[in-house]
Amino acid sequence: MQIQPLPIESIHHRQDARPRSDGALAELASSIDKIGLINPIRVRMVGDGYEVVAGSHRLQAVDSLGWREVPCIVTTDDDIAAEMAMIAENLHRAELTALERDEQISKWVELNAKRVSLQGATKPNGGRPESGTRAAARDLGIESTDAHRAVQVASLSEEAKEAARNIGLDNNRSALLNAAKQPNAAAQVQALQQHKAGGIVARFAPANTVSPQPVPSKAFERFVALVGEIEAIPIPDLLQAAGRQRSVLGQRASGLANRMSEIMEALDQ
Repeated sequence: MQIQPLPIESIHHRQDARPRSDGALAELASSIDKIGLINPIRVRMVGDGYEVVAGSHRLQAVDSLGWREVPCIVTTDDDIAAEMAMIAENLHRAELTALERDEQISKWVELNAKRVSLQGATKPNGGRPESGTRAAARDLGIESTDAHRAVQVASLSEEAKEAARNIGLDNNRSALLNAAKQPNAAAQVQALQQHKAGGIVARFAPANTVSPQPVPSKAFERFVALVGEIEAIPIPDLLQAAGRQRSVLGQRASGLANRMSEIMEALDQ
């Protein structure tokens, strides 16, 4: 695919594009101003202009810098492919809650299944193209178990999702997964409320009920040291060092996020 400069005024954002905080946009704009736009905006032709497929936040950032044109890759993506590409990019956004991220993954799985059904294509070695959580794991750079859990969480009733947001559990995947196992909406809401109440009780438990802290093992010490090293790396420096391997960086960061999520789930049990 060729990269070509396009006037910013000719490019339009998708209506379902996710908003980003002013602080995050300012940080992104500062990074682009220092090191340039490493990844072009991905767009498709719509009417007499272009629609962003991937890179909505990058477009906002360069627009805030006063750019008149932006490097773009013009694709022929249809509606399904365009939405799948947008979801794939959104997954690496730090501001997504666990519930939002799982809904995005589940939506990608749904769209991919629809795409496979419409194409009716066959793989080189026979059979239909792969769909479901295995395809999500491969194409989104996540674990199969992560994709499966995402579909489970996304299956929560709207009542349960709203309850999770209201009581501050929409970023607690362990609580969301437990609620998703319940048979109906009322039971899901109740499970979330019980989890919240249990958490409050645990936080205000008498001091004498707390078990003595174990001596840190070498594995624990190494974990703490590695996390400290990662937290100390300036994000602009990391992005600049990644260069054209930003997709690899995104996949590794996603895998690290999944690992951290598993640790949090284990701690929450």
